[in-house]
Parts: sequence; C-alpha cells; structure tokens
Amino acid sequence: MSVRQTIKRHYKIISLLRLRAMSYEEVQEEMNIDPDSIEESLMTSQRTFQRDILDIASIYGIEIVSDRSKSKYFIKDDLEETHSQRLRENFEILNAIRLSKSLGNSLVFEERRSLGTQNMAGLLHGIENNIKVKFDYHKFYDDTDSKREVMPIALKEARNRWYLIAEDGDTIIKNFALDRIVSLVITEIKFKPILYNVHQEFKDTFGIINGTDEKPVNVLLSFTPREGRYVESLPLHRSQKLISKDDKEYQFTYFIRPTYDFKMELLSYGDQVKIVEPRSLQNEIREQLQSALNSY
Repeated sequence: MSVRQTIKRHYKIISLLRLRAMSYEEVQEEMNIDPDSIEESLMTSQRTFQRDILDIASIYGIEIVSDRSKSKYFIKDDLEETHSQRLRENFEILNAIRLSKSLGNSLVFEERRSLGTQNMAGLLHGIENNIKVKFDYHKFYDDTDSKREVMPIALKEARNRWYLIAEDGDTIIKNFALDRIVSLVITEIKFKPILYNVHQEFKDTFGIINGTDEKPVNVLLSFTPREGRYVESLPLHRSQKLISKDDKEYQFTYFIRPTYDFKMELLSYGDQVKIVEPRSLQNEIREQLQSALNSY
C-alpha cells in the first residue's frame, strides 16, 4: 500500500471518529460508501486498523481508545498540533480538487492574488541557517518598490496571508507580506541568531501589526446571537473567553492589544457588536463610526 493511501486512511479514520464513536465495522462501512475511499481502496483488515491507531497517536498526537463494553473506538485525547492539522486540511483540499475535476463546478474558490508561497522554501532555508536574503518589495500603502536585504526570523500567518518577520537593519523588526516579495535571492552572508520570540511577541496581537505603543488590555464585547454563534465557533483571538450567552447577546472577553487591525475587525461587524469595555476603545470606535456617517 502506498504512502498516499496510508495518509488518506489515517485522515479518514480521524475525521470519522471526530464525528462519533464507531466500531471497526462501522468505520469500514463508512469508507465503503465514500467514493474516494473506494477509489483508493482504503478499506483494511482489523489488524491494519489497529496499527493505524498506534500510528495516528504517534504521528498526530491523537489517542484513539476502545470502549470494550460497546466494541467502539473513540478519540480520548486530541493533541494534534496546528501545523499537523493544517497539513492534513491542505491534503484533504488537494484531494477534493483532484476529485472535483470530473464533477464540473463542484468546488468554487474565492478569486485572490497569489499568497507568495513560492518563496517559502527559500525563506525557510534562510531562517534555519541564519542567512541574509534580498528581494524587491512592493509596498501596499504607496504602491512603490524598494530593495531590501534582511535577516529572516520567522514566517507567520495572519488573516489568511503569510508574512516574513525579519530584522531590517538597525535592529528594527519588520513584517513583509509574502505576496509582495519578488526576485528573492538567498545570499551567502551569515548573521548571528536573533533573540526574538515570535510567539511571545505576537501572543497579545490580533493580526500582524506589532511593535506599536498599545499595551494589552481587557476587552469585553457583546455580540448579537447570530454573530455570537459564529465568533464562538471561530474565535477572534486566542485569549477569547465566553462569559455569557442567551437569546439576546453573547459576551466574550479578550486580553489583547487594541491595534489598528483589531479596530478594523470590530468595525467590520457594524451593529452586530458593541464594545462594553474599555471605555477608551468604545470611544474610538464611536468616533470612527461617526466619521463614516459624516462621509455620507
């Protein structure tokens, strides 16, 4: 059996057991009615199924155990890391694209410009080996180009775009959108490792804007039930905590820097959200809304 088939079988088992507990026979029955599983011949013996369970725990950090009283398997601990989850999701998307080629307009993608992922491999090489990189950068705000030679630190995703975090001379840490980087060159110039903890620096940040004067504050937001259910399923920030919910409102708290991009996100919800605390943020959003009204 090929590596691709094994990976697909692992993903199918994970997806099925995340829905509900199933017996070995039920897993096989579900696969037997799935076109992709049939095409790839993913149905297996119980012995192979047991081996898959051990491999899934080792590779993905997802522990599957058996309820012997019901002869069913269920996920006990789901410790799948973000990068593993993303790889699995991308694999499933690629597989869906492959299947959709014979299904007409079954998959409809949002039209957007390239994410600049063609430069990821080169940038990661520079990051892991402390090598300077050069590129031309097309600025978003003034539509001009500039030549850069930077010391790459990390790649970070924010709001469905990828960014290079790098030191751009004079110990200034800057962010560069990958889709605006062109003519990338990996130099032979080495640099000393830069002491910059990306996770720590961005943990209280909403998007990619960092290094500003804003300090993290406690924010209390009140959403309408419709938007509240959406925000509950797709949190705005890692610090999000649900305080209360009823048929009138959903309230969440955050510990976050009130940066420009966070304020723009709040404004995008219009009358579906209300800033309860802090008063300073409430006033800023009110002024922004009033300024928008004055434009009409």
